[in-house]
Amino acid sequence: MKRLLCFFLLVYVTIPTAVFSQGDGKQTTTLPKKLHTSVDKILDDSFADIEQALIQQEKLDPREVLLVTVPLENYIEDILFTINRPAVIYPEVIFIVLRDMYRQGKSKTDIEQALIVMQKNNQFRKLYEAKQAQ
Repeated sequence: MKRLLCFFLLVYVTIPTAVFSQGDGKQTTTLPKKLHTSVDKILDDSFADIEQALIQQEKLDPREVLLVTVPLENYIEDILFTINRPAVIYPEVIFIVLRDMYRQGKSKTDIEQALIVMQKNNQFRKLYEAKQAQ
């Protein structure tokens, strides 16, 4: 219910919290690279920021993007929070993965499933570490 309320709020409020515009007209994400949290509201807000950044930067249809991260968020909450351990997410990497999937024309269902598989296989962490090593 909370995510649904956020969905309607995001439709009517167009304040880009996760994106800023540079002088050359290009937009860049200001998402954190890595986030540790035990608070589900922070996790929820972080995923909402990723979705909003995709809509703003990639000019995607909000109906295709909003709530796409909910299955991943639910998986993280169910697995990590039940064992009383903070979640670690990589918002910038998740944004890049989502952006690339949308550019490839993947369906929302395929994206939702792929995000969970990537989380299970620690692929977000591996991509983060590879990016840090550059």
